[in-house]
Amino acid sequence: MREAVYLDTSGWLAALSPREEGHEAARQAYESLVHDAARLVTTNLVVAEIHILLTRRHDAATGLAFLESLYRDPAHEVRFVTRSLEAGAMRQWIRPFADKPLSLADAVGFEVMRTEGITRALAYDRHFQDAGFEMIPTEKRA
Repeated sequence: MREAVYLDTSGWLAALSPREEGHEAARQAYESLVHDAARLVTTNLVVAEIHILLTRRHDAATGLAFLESLYRDPAHEVRFVTRSLEAGAMRQWIRPFADKPLSLADAVGFEVMRTEGITRALAYDRHFQDAGFEMIPTEKRA
């Protein structure tokens, strides 16, 4: 079975956008995952975050190209957030980590990872490490 890796906004955006800090390491990690045919799992919350960031930092055409590319590629699996998934994220992550400023998008990502047995994330957000997941790329951003 192919390895599944979670795509977080922090790492995925860095991989896609040369303007982002840590771009080269994230790009290489992302390309390696694609080359190794990993299952690339994310949520529609992350897709929405990346779309607006690409649109604002580049232009609307870049945001649209991201969406079109994403939905043409079967290696990218988008989990759509349900009320049940949000409730699990609150129960498993937001309440227990009340001392950390977790976003709902991160907590939902953690819950997807937990329920699907995903242990690694393309992420620069240290909350993934705090939650017990492995971050790739492992080196810090510049």
